[in-house]
Amino acid sequence: MRILIVTTYGFDPTFPSRPEQLQARALAARGHTVIAHEYLDRRYSGQSRRHEWLSGMIPVHRAATLGFFAPESLLRLFSQDRPDIIHLHHLRNLLGFQTALAARRLGIPTVLTVHGLLHDGDLVVDRERPLEAPLRYDNVLITPEQLAARLARGAHPRRAVRNYLIHAPLRWVDHIVALSRAEREFLARLGVDPQRVSVLPNAVDFQAYSDTPPPVVDRPPLVLFIGQLVPRKGYDLLARAMPAVLRAAPEARFVFVCHNRSGEAELRRIAASGGVADRLEIMGRVSEPEKIRLLHTAAVVAAPSRYEGFGIPLIESLAAGAPVVTTDVVAGNEVIDHERTGLLVPYGDVAALAAALIRLLNDRALGARLAAAGRAEVFDRYRAETLTVHLEALYDQLIAERTC
Repeated sequence: MRILIVTTYGFDPTFPSRPEQLQARALAARGHTVIAHEYLDRRYSGQSRRHEWLSGMIPVHRAATLGFFAPESLLRLFSQDRPDIIHLHHLRNLLGFQTALAARRLGIPTVLTVHGLLHDGDLVVDRERPLEAPLRYDNVLITPEQLAARLARGAHPRRAVRNYLIHAPLRWVDHIVALSRAEREFLARLGVDPQRVSVLPNAVDFQAYSDTPPPVVDRPPLVLFIGQLVPRKGYDLLARAMPAVLRAAPEARFVFVCHNRSGEAELRRIAASGGVADRLEIMGRVSEPEKIRLLHTAAVVAAPSRYEGFGIPLIESLAAGAPVVTTDVVAGNEVIDHERTGLLVPYGDVAALAAALIRLLNDRALGARLAAAGRAEVFDRYRAETLTVHLEALYDQLIAERTC
């Protein structure tokens, strides 16, 4: 099978564990021919080469974009890179409109993985707190008729057209892959036929997590946060929970690992106002081995997110054998099964977050039980080799439907 993967920045060689690369390598390992198209963006060293081969003998072709049009990518699709099936990644993909439209003209079946639907600024009021206001399903433009009606009502032309160009592929592609059951429900509310949607998570690279992790019972009382210092990740909630945790577990310390430190001043302010600044350590970006070392050291990983598009930090924490506390919201509550593979706390509930952290700091046997169950489950559910079998079956079905 000849498969074309079209994405945004998924084949940056600096980040070989991105889902598109794991998917491509797993498909290539099973004997398929895989080709990748993505953006050419000279601001990033990993995106600055127009053509290169990546591990698994996967050719990557990057094209400059002119708005939603990339002539070189389109020419390749019509000529030397013409595939049996196309897999688009990311709804807000500048290559998505032209690729989905061309695929219809060429009769090539197309799959779209949307990746975090509630990151969509046309659908949500606040991308950092998407669940705190009703979703704007009627604001998303999928059909030409919706676009025309919006323009007739005096909408800003550029914004309305951009809205349509982003979302039209939802109607055109043959099948959509949702990363969670909740995402499938959101898509149904947008008018997508549920029969055209499958729930299939991203694959996660577990190679570095294969060694048996140190036992939870022997770990120091470290609470670890890994994520951006942005409201969506709930760093402020954890900071506000620190005083209560330290009253019950005075030896605890808190380490925040974050490549985006935009909220650092606010984090330090909250910790200082709670009188716990001396128990806070903020680290910037760390290497993959250092991240795993921290996960092997943590008594508990705190992920009080206000929304997770998929939940890779949760999965990696479980793979490293670390007990996890996260929020009972999309999509963390589909990664974590409360009281079996981790603990869930209500949205925005600082007291409940503190109580869950205290519970795991003081009951290491519970943490060990949750971590062991979680580790076994993520290794079973999120391996690229397992998920690729499901993708192959989907591809075969769509190709067969087109040839009937």
